[in-house]
Amino acid sequence: MSRMNFPVGAKVFSEGDEGNDFFIISAGKAGVYQHGKKIAELVVGDYFGEAALLKKASRMATIQAEEALECLTLTRDLFISFFGVDSNVQFAKRQAVSAERYTDDGGQGVAGLNREKTQATKDVIEKAITSNELFKQLSPEQLSAIIDEMHRVDVKPGFVLIEQGKLGDNFYVVESGEFDISVCKTVGGPSIVVAKRGAGQSFGELALLYNAPRAATIKATKDCVVWAIDRVPFRRIMMKSGAKKLSEYEAMLTQVDNIRSLTAFERSKIAGALEEVAFRDKAVICKQGEPGDTFFIIKSGVVRCIKTGADGREESNITLEAGKYFGELALLVAGGTRQATCTAEGNVQCLCMGRKHFIDLMGPLDEMLKKGEEEYKSGAIAKSASEDAKVGSHWLNGKIDMKDLVTVGTLGKGSFGFVTLVKNKKDPSQTYALKGVAKAQIVELGQQEHIMSEKNAMCRFNSNFLVKLFATFKDNDALYFLLEPCLGGELFTLLRSRTSFNEKTAKFYAGCVVLAFEYMHTSDTLYRDLKPENLLVDKDGYIKVTDFGFAKVVKDRTWTLCGTPDYLAPEVVSGQGHGKGVDWWTLGVLIYEMLASYPPFYDEDPMKTYAKIMHGAPAYPKHFSADAKDLIGKLLHPKPTKRLGAIKGGADLIKSHPWFADLDWKKLENRQLPAPIILNIKNAEDLSNFEDYSHEGKHSFPKYVPKAGEEKWDADF
Repeated sequence: MSRMNFPVGAKVFSEGDEGNDFFIISAGKAGVYQHGKKIAELVVGDYFGEAALLKKASRMATIQAEEALECLTLTRDLFISFFGVDSNVQFAKRQAVSAERYTDDGGQGVAGLNREKTQATKDVIEKAITSNELFKQLSPEQLSAIIDEMHRVDVKPGFVLIEQGKLGDNFYVVESGEFDISVCKTVGGPSIVVAKRGAGQSFGELALLYNAPRAATIKATKDCVVWAIDRVPFRRIMMKSGAKKLSEYEAMLTQVDNIRSLTAFERSKIAGALEEVAFRDKAVICKQGEPGDTFFIIKSGVVRCIKTGADGREESNITLEAGKYFGELALLVAGGTRQATCTAEGNVQCLCMGRKHFIDLMGPLDEMLKKGEEEYKSGAIAKSASEDAKVGSHWLNGKIDMKDLVTVGTLGKGSFGFVTLVKNKKDPSQTYALKGVAKAQIVELGQQEHIMSEKNAMCRFNSNFLVKLFATFKDNDALYFLLEPCLGGELFTLLRSRTSFNEKTAKFYAGCVVLAFEYMHTSDTLYRDLKPENLLVDKDGYIKVTDFGFAKVVKDRTWTLCGTPDYLAPEVVSGQGHGKGVDWWTLGVLIYEMLASYPPFYDEDPMKTYAKIMHGAPAYPKHFSADAKDLIGKLLHPKPTKRLGAIKGGADLIKSHPWFADLDWKKLENRQLPAPIILNIKNAEDLSNFEDYSHEGKHSFPKYVPKAGEEKWDADF
């Protein structure tokens, strides 16, 4: 790379110029302008113009120096001289992750592990765990269960406990000894020691979230004693404790007047929204005569409630113990006052919920009670939309034969297989996308349930904003999805080539996603893997959601960690259980990324990304409008029961947000709005918007030989 300098006010390049150079800012600051309006600011370490390395394209924005600017630059010609004009260099795409175990023991653990610990050992483990960002949200019960589950590992000097690049399942706490942490930055290059870990420290926490390749090699330099926990029991502890807590909360709610008559599903939603609050001895929880807007259930401890008359004399004096409640009228009546003074006797833990939070989440309680009574009298039974889901008229299973499909070219490749554009010999004008997935890799990575869920979900869908599944096939080595082709390529590629979108463009694409999620959620189906890589552009410039490997029918909540790291919601990271709110969180991340060109919680260190997600307070670039920041903030609310889309009103509240004020939802739904970007698609066999795979030859799948008991997992595919 060479260096270039630009004085204040100089343009690095202008919108519409032909692009031939890539730039990294090494000093100074630059502004990004589209149509004369500043949309972003770039500082040291930021880069721009990378699309020029891959193909000739017009610049989508003007870059102007706002301070004396120094850039490192690389020309397209030089890049091609290194890698060739037909190089397979691509924009890096983000891989989805899942917490499922990839090894063969099914998470049942290993017999005979030493879990005996002295109190001193427990103290060392607890201190190490509680100083780790991943464990900040743990309850005392969860922390205790995790410490009890950890088993002892004795390590000799020179032993490699973790190897860079290898998949891992364990998190470790060092009780004694010392380890070197080394990183190899180039294939076949030397390993460099970058840190050490000793007594009271920990490492490997990312493995508790999902099966990620290890980022470093960790080698013992002395005799060491470490304590380890595997991802499967860790996730099981998180799930069981979370489910137990919600079950206890739901049981408490059945004792509360008015709430006990609600449905089990409604009580479950309320239970998930209750917040724990601690009060010290003698603390006044609420005072007689003051406005009351919060309802309390006593989780532990004793509360004394004293009511006095107008003359100041005591009229009643009662104590309430764990399981009892007070202040419930706050949920039913607005503007009411407290009828007694309630004081903590000793330390008290309460579950509480404010009136506004309740109404936002559920609607007015009096209306819920009235509706429930009317439904009971009429005998009406609520039924999930998924029970009525029918396969659409597009379904071709049994009407088209795989042997009649002829390959036109390759649309994409993934870790499990590839997608080809095919046409039907009996009707050559009709093309399809054929997604082939290797059975051997599905089984090796434990993804059988995901692939079957994907098929079962897609065969029910019939929406303008979801890629349609026409038929499925299988042979000895692979499963195949015959899909609707979207020849404009991925929104990811379009976004990277343009750096970012203006708000009008982002609004159009976000609107398509809102309609897709609204449709899926009516059948209680979660998507869980939104990102630009999973949005395809069709010939009309509209986008469609694709890749339903993590789609799942969930009435209430589910517990599996899955998704793409930059887009994971806090309740997914923490293992608290999640529902439809995760999809609306990912919409907030997508809108932010479309406007800023990067996701809101990005960090090179994955654990720092998760720490940012848990804190849930993104910084907004200056060019974001007030309405955009307001919408994104409400979608990225860290508590799902307060998140826009998940609260009462659902998708309608998102659609009516001021940021979408100028979007005609009816026309968008009917595909009557002009798309902001129309890509050049010559015909039904045009592959020009996809990477060129012609040099790779014919694709094949590894041979699949099922083990005993594996033969029937794909019987219904």
